[in-house]
Amino acid sequence: MSMAYEGIRIIDFTLLEQGPVGTQVLADFGAEVIKIERIDVGDILRGNRPIVNGVSTFFAACNRNKKSLSVNVKTPEGKEIIYKLVKMSDVVASNFRPGVMERLGFGWEELSKINPRIICAYASGYGQTGPYRDRRGQDLIAQAMGGLMAITGERNGPPTAAGTFVADFVGGMLLAQGIMAALAARERTGKGQVVDSCLLNTVVTLPIGEATSYLNAGQTYPRPYHGGCHSAFGPLYATYQTKDGKWLVIVGTYVDKELKRVFTALGVESDLPDDPRFQASADGWPDIGVGREAELRPMLEKAFSRMTREEALHRLEEQDILAAPVYEHSEVFSDPQILHNEMIQVIEHPVAGSLKLVGVPVKLSETPATLRLPPPTVGQHNEEILALLDYTGEQLRQLQQGGIIGSENLKG
Repeated sequence: MSMAYEGIRIIDFTLLEQGPVGTQVLADFGAEVIKIERIDVGDILRGNRPIVNGVSTFFAACNRNKKSLSVNVKTPEGKEIIYKLVKMSDVVASNFRPGVMERLGFGWEELSKINPRIICAYASGYGQTGPYRDRRGQDLIAQAMGGLMAITGERNGPPTAAGTFVADFVGGMLLAQGIMAALAARERTGKGQVVDSCLLNTVVTLPIGEATSYLNAGQTYPRPYHGGCHSAFGPLYATYQTKDGKWLVIVGTYVDKELKRVFTALGVESDLPDDPRFQASADGWPDIGVGREAELRPMLEKAFSRMTREEALHRLEEQDILAAPVYEHSEVFSDPQILHNEMIQVIEHPVAGSLKLVGVPVKLSETPATLRLPPPTVGQHNEEILALLDYTGEQLRQLQQGGIIGSENLKG
C-alpha cells in the first residue's frame, strides 16, 4: 500500500517539541525524515524525564518513523554531507532562532542555489522577521502573549496556562500544514519556497472566534466563573464533581427547554426553568444563567453531589443533555472508543524494548499512516544515510575518527 508522502525526503534539524511534532506528521504518512543530531548528545529532548529503559518518553512521543544522522555540521566535511543531502531532498526543517541556519550555512539563499526545489521550513517563536524575531520562543510565553491564558482559568483567579504544551503541539501541526502546502505548490510551480511558522501566531489563532469577535464587535471574554468552561455560557456549560469524587462536564445547551431537562435529569424541583432570566435569549443563543451563576450553580452542585458520575451521565443522556466524564490518563487509555480508534500503538525499540506510543489522530482510507520505525537512537542510521551519498566504508571510518560523524553504533 502506498503512503501519502512516500518519496518525500526531509532533512530535520528540529529540537524539543514544536518542530519534531511537525516533521513526525509527515513521517507518519510516509516521508523519509532524517534527523540531524549532535554527536553522542543528540536532541535536547532526549534528556527529558521520565526516562524509561534509557529512552525519554517525551522524545519518543515526537520522533517515531525518523532516522538519525549524528554529524558535526560546524566542520567543512559535515557541511558537505548536508549539502549532498539537500541535492536529493525536498524539505529542510528547523526550529532555531532566526538567523541560526544562515550562520550554519544552511539558509534559504544558500540551499536554494544547491536545489531550487528545496523547501526551507522554519518554526520559531515570533517569525522570521519583525521586532521580536531574535527573541527566544517558548510555549508558555506564546500562551501568554497570544491571548489564550487571559481567557483560561477562573474569574477570580489568575490567568491559567493549558495543562500541556499546546502552543508547541499545535505549532508543530501548523508547521506540517505549511510544508504540505509548499509541496502542493511545488507541483504546479516546480520551485521551492520558505515556510514561516511561529508559536505566537499559533496561539493568536487558537481562540479564533473570540479574537474575531473582539476585532469586529469589541467583544471581550473574561475568564468564566468557578467551574465554568466559557464566559459566553453559564452553569450549563461547566464542570461538576459527583458523589464518588469524580468530575464530568455538561453541555446543557442547544436543546429545547435546556434548564428544565437538566433539572429533570438531576431530580431538582424548582420554578427556575420558567423564569425568563433562565431561558435562552430571544435570538436562541444558549446563554442560560450567564451573570446569574451564584444563584444557579449551587443548586446544580448539590444535585450532582448526590449521585455517582456514572449515574449522572446516564440520567443526563436520557434527557438528551450532552455530557462526558473528565478522564484521567488512566481512564483515557481504557475507553472503548479510544481503543477502537487505535490511539495506542506499540513498537519494539532497540533500547527500551516494547514501547507504547500515542496513535495517529487522522485516518486516511487509501494511504494511511503507519508505524514503521521506533524513535531512533543517536546516529543509529549514520551508515545507511551516508551510503546514499556514496561514502565508502573507509571514508566512513575516516569521518568517524575525525569527529565529523558519530561512532555511536561502534560502541559496546
